[in-house]
Amino acid sequence: MDSMLFSKRETVLQREHKAVPAEERSSTAALVILSCLFPLFFFYLDTVVVSWVKYLHQARPPVYSFLEVADPLINFLGHGATLIIGSLILYAVGRQRDRNLERLGKTLFIGLLSAGVVVQGLKHLSGRARPRLTDDLLFIGPSFRSGYDSFPSGHTTLAFCMATILSQYFPSYRTAFYAFAVIVGLARVEGAAHFPSDVLAGAIVGILVGRIFSGRMTSSARSVLCQR
Repeated sequence: MDSMLFSKRETVLQREHKAVPAEERSSTAALVILSCLFPLFFFYLDTVVVSWVKYLHQARPPVYSFLEVADPLINFLGHGATLIIGSLILYAVGRQRDRNLERLGKTLFIGLLSAGVVVQGLKHLSGRARPRLTDDLLFIGPSFRSGYDSFPSGHTTLAFCMATILSQYFPSYRTAFYAFAVIVGLARVEGAAHFPSDVLAGAIVGILVGRIFSGRMTSSARSVLCQR
């Protein structure tokens, strides 16, 4: 019996050992790509993209009616409050049914809350004007003025933080998790709420914070398995 339990623990740990490096490699590759794209958009393409988005809003092509319906839903699903409440619900359900879900809910809650604090700090320290105020690169420094909190994108930061943590726990579905985060980021640009570089920066911050907390979650899970 003991040998069977030991074999089972060893198998689970081997699976985790394989899954963790795979997720780390994918998130590292994403960070490299995002870091390379960021200066390109920040210095050259932000204005081009925002000008095109504003033209889209004025021209109102047939696809615009779909975007008018889809954008509010995507923004709601990617909002920090929605994601944090979701993590609390997951934690509450996990406490009743599954310790792994409880641990995941707790990790998501702390990770999302931490990512929110970081991104809000960066927003108000940088004081970047949102696209509705200007198409140009404009930073006014530390500020709480309305409209000067564009950099980085908060929705994108939390969406990528969530995707990183969930991908650590459910590696088979990481494509779906990151696809959702990308859609959230694109919706923020299409809605003229952020410049593309705001979204890229938010994705970088979200992945970094998510990796910190997903790493702690994996270490904790391994400790529990070794003690059983």
